[in-house]
Amino acid sequence: MKTAFALPAIGPIVSGLRRHRLMPLLVIAQIALACAILTNALFLLQRQLAPMLVDDGIVRNEILLVDQLILGKGRWSTAEVQATREALRALPGVRAVAPTTGVPMRQVMTFELPVKSPAGVAVAATGYAGDGLVRALGLEIVQGRDFSDDEYATTGALFGDGNRNNTVPVVITEALARHLFPDGGALGGRLGGDEGPDDDSYYVVVGTVRHLLRYQLGELDDGQAEYSMLYPARKFDNLPVMSYVVRTDPRRRDEVAKAIPALLERQFGGRLMRGVPPAIIDYESQRRDAFAQRRAAVWLLGTVCAVVTLITVIGIASLSGYWIEQRTRQIGIRRALGATRRQILGHFRWENLLLTCAGLVLGLPLALAINQLLMHYHELPRLPLQWLPIGAAVLLLTGQFAVSGPARRAAAIPPAVATRSA
Repeated sequence: MKTAFALPAIGPIVSGLRRHRLMPLLVIAQIALACAILTNALFLLQRQLAPMLVDDGIVRNEILLVDQLILGKGRWSTAEVQATREALRALPGVRAVAPTTGVPMRQVMTFELPVKSPAGVAVAATGYAGDGLVRALGLEIVQGRDFSDDEYATTGALFGDGNRNNTVPVVITEALARHLFPDGGALGGRLGGDEGPDDDSYYVVVGTVRHLLRYQLGELDDGQAEYSMLYPARKFDNLPVMSYVVRTDPRRRDEVAKAIPALLERQFGGRLMRGVPPAIIDYESQRRDAFAQRRAAVWLLGTVCAVVTLITVIGIASLSGYWIEQRTRQIGIRRALGATRRQILGHFRWENLLLTCAGLVLGLPLALAINQLLMHYHELPRLPLQWLPIGAAVLLLTGQFAVSGPARRAAAIPPAVATRSA
């Protein structure tokens, strides 16, 4: 059975294009410009959108973040941190409290762990150092286990001489496990620092969680959004900033949020730094605020992609329609000589395909050139080469969609009407 896209003789199509150069050149120029803009816009859109679609692994409608606790004088002691934890835990409606140095979707204080696997894979992972974070955040353990009480007790201080006490257990995300251990075997695996694991001091993976996003919001791209590690910490001496994750009964979360400021006032009696009030916010609001700039960028880039695509469709359809109209008599002669509607339709689709390919030959290098300018003047990321065939595929489909209407109208011209045209 013949189809509308059965391969016709290419020679006559090319010969016809060469005899009428203006319209083909306009279509080629439009395709080239659309390709250059659309390929870059789609790539940037994907970078902005991808982290927003990743499951963060945190239980919904239960979490309060208590952050930005800074003493006016001195630094936090472990005794103060634990006393505040117990006071928060005593509030009606509270299910779990975890002191931590890393709060999801907030970057008040950064804690990164440069690690290298035995295979030599290295990464700087976001560190969530705390006590009871798996339960407080509602994370799903998919392999291994959470930290034991003994592991919290023997890890030592978060900073200082006790930071690496020979073997330090860690819980990592599945995404990080796949990156560091591409052949599997993450559970029980050793992770060293920049120099790799050795016999004296290393991290050992005791469990993996399904999801947990980094809190460094500027490092969520290139597939690194879930490069996170949980580190057991119960000693928090000399920290400048303290934070807590408070898990509540979802029906009483607002009640707990209203009670926390009064609790902090009772607990510290004005010792907290003035002018920097504690941040007490539910997780959903914090996530929405943290991604506000990305959402704005997604709307902007999405609009650019839609407008460029729409203009390309309208431009190709208009030029093709005018061009087909100018060849009405020629189409009628072909119909009178026995050409079927399917053959006429296929002719114009193949004609558009050739023009689109010619436009892509110019447009793909232009896309790379525009990306180089964006990298130089706006510090935007390099366009990966795999995005070139994606941009080409979008333009090929766009061209075929745009020409389908004019081509169908051409195929529907009766031979008798066409041959009477001037």
